[in-house]
Formats: sequence, C-alpha cells, structure tokens
Amino acid sequence: MLRKTAIKAMSAACLILLFVAPCLYSQGVMRQEYSGLDKYSEQGRPEAKSFVGVRAAEFLTIPVGARGIALGSAYSAICEGVSSIWWNPAGLGFLEDREAMVTVVDYTLDLTYTYGAFAMPVGDGRVSVGAFFGYLDIPDMKITTINSPLGTGRTFNAYDFQMGGSLAYNLSDRFTGGISLKYVHQDVFNNIAGNAFAIDAGGIYHTELMDREIKFAFAIQNLGSNITMRGPNMIIEVPPEGSGGAYSDFSTDPNAMSRRESRDAMYLTHTYRLPTTVKVALSYNLFTNEKVNWLLSGELWRNSNIPISYATGTELSYNFNPVITAALRMGWKIQTDEFTDNTDQYGYEYMGENPTFRGLSFGGGFTRKIGGKSIQFNYAYRNKGQLSSDNFFSFTFGF
Repeated sequence: MLRKTAIKAMSAACLILLFVAPCLYSQGVMRQEYSGLDKYSEQGRPEAKSFVGVRAAEFLTIPVGARGIALGSAYSAICEGVSSIWWNPAGLGFLEDREAMVTVVDYTLDLTYTYGAFAMPVGDGRVSVGAFFGYLDIPDMKITTINSPLGTGRTFNAYDFQMGGSLAYNLSDRFTGGISLKYVHQDVFNNIAGNAFAIDAGGIYHTELMDREIKFAFAIQNLGSNITMRGPNMIIEVPPEGSGGAYSDFSTDPNAMSRRESRDAMYLTHTYRLPTTVKVALSYNLFTNEKVNWLLSGELWRNSNIPISYATGTELSYNFNPVITAALRMGWKIQTDEFTDNTDQYGYEYMGENPTFRGLSFGGGFTRKIGGKSIQFNYAYRNKGQLSSDNFFSFTFGF
C-alpha cells in the first residue's frame, strides 16, 4: 500500500513538472537570463542581479494574506480559502463556505496597499468562484528637474489597481485547478496611464504518504499583455517648420511647400512587461493528530525580473476545542539578487535592516467559529533587508 501511494505521489510530481517545465525554461531557468528592458545593454548591472524596477505594475508582487507571508511565501501548495486567489487560484477548490478577506499593508516609502476578495463554492461544491480588488495608494511626490533637484514646489500623485475574477474546479478528489482573470491599471502624473490584462493559473494535487497528507502544486502569476503609458500630459504642440512659430517655411518661395498650422504630437514611452512568476511547490504534514498539526512546505519561484528564489516555511497549529484553533508560523524566502553586506563598496551603511536576514518572516493567527460562521485573524512580519520590514494584518470572515 505504501509503495502504491509513493508511486502515485511521484507520478503526480512528474506530471506537474511536465506542465511547468516549458514555462520554467522560457523564463530562463537554465540560462539565468532576465528580460527587463531587453533592448538595452546591462550597463552598471552586476552579474546575477535583478531587473527590479523595469517591470510594469510591480505592485502585483505585493503578497496578501498574512498566513502565506508568515510561511515565507511557501504557500502555493497549502493555500485554501479566499486568500488562494493571490497565491494559487487552485486553492479555492478546498473552499467549503463563503469567505471574505481584507488585507491592509503599510508598505515601504509610505505606500498603502489595500486588497479585498470574496469567494464561495457553487453547485455541488466542485466549483468555486471569487472576485478581488487591490489598490495601491502612492502619496504626493515632489516634481524635480535638473535645475531644481530639490523640487520645483509642485507635486504629482500616482495610483495602481487590479480587479478580476477567479474560478476553481475539482477535477477529481485528488486534483484541483484554478484560474484568475485580471485587469491591471497604472496611473501617474495626472492621468498618464496604461492598462493590461493578465491571468493567474495553477493546480494542486494532494494524496497521502505514510498516512499523512502531501501536496504538489504549480502556479503561474501575471502572465499577460504589456503596458504602454499614454495620456494628455504627453501631448505637445509642434509649430510649423522654421523659427518663430508662425508661417515660416525653410524656403522663401511661398509655393515651395504647403504651409500648415501648428499640430499636436505625443511622446512615446517604452513598452513594459508584467512581473511574471512561475512556481513549483511541495508540502507535507510532518505530524498530525486530533489536536496538533505540524506541516512543512517549500517552493521554487522563477520570476521574470530576478534570479530564482527559494521559499520554505513551517506551521504548528493546535485545536483548543472544536471552535478555537491557533497557529504559529515561520518561514524564509531566499532571494539572491541583493548584496548581503552591511555597507556598500564605498563603506556607507545601507538603510533599513541588516540585509543578511532579508526574507525572514514569522507570525501567527487564530480561528474562531461562531454558530456556523468563522472569524480568522492572522499576523505576519517580513524582513525586507535594505528596504526595512513590513507588518501584515489579515481578517477573513466565513459565513
């Protein structure tokens, strides 16, 4: 029996890798290539470092749901409930009741990211649907120029948002798949804006190994169209040829060329890709009984704008009684695109936390059931190295 279960688990893992391998290869896993501003040379970029900042809509990479963040982002295989919409939409297949979630993130540089989602099972429970909305509020920033590096006295603002829907389907009692369709919008400097459409998709296979649950998962995030910024502030007036801005053609002969009025033209911007990510994940329950559950999870992340990342996390949960459950979590997401020294090459100390502990996270939460309804509260701390750290709070309501 154990041998058959192990064979099934290995077969599922091979099948998942078969689906994911082409995506991983296309993202440059074997060659460690990055496709940021592909048409430009890598001037000043150290080898094996990231292209962060040359992707559009990088707010899409801000994680939501404190449980997954506390696990070091190693959550794609064990996600369940409404927060699965962000991590892996296949996790909605484990949804048993309607759920609503709100996450507010006090992010770096005074940015505020608010994310809300709702999901529910429909029909006979084999199908789950959901909807989500995320909004990044960027405070007013000074307008600076070469002649006024400290500011011109004027400011501008910006905001980003995403919205969409999700669908998950239980293909069998062991395998569930899901997909999310999203609309992405960015707006900066008084309506200079761009739009994109993208999908998230994934699958989760779960079985038992040595009488304990094991899960294999894959997911791809933010696979979609590119963003090109357009807006009225990019329109400029082009006067007729010559100087003076009036009818002053290059020729003195009035019949040499047709005269024209001033006309409008528009500055062109680069086209930017979305921050696409491919993930392969594995989780296993190390110990399970009526009161205690201890699980371990791990993931490989292939991002289109940074080198391969590795995530691992563990969770210990305890059922105090049938209506109250609490959990402690810890994880680490290892990213290799940042220096781990405390000072730069000139001896200046970096701002923020010690970069050695970048990616370290921990947290906890509890679930309280009241008359068929449930309330979940989760907290997570995440160290971001030179960018300091974040505190995440999530509230989920089941009804």
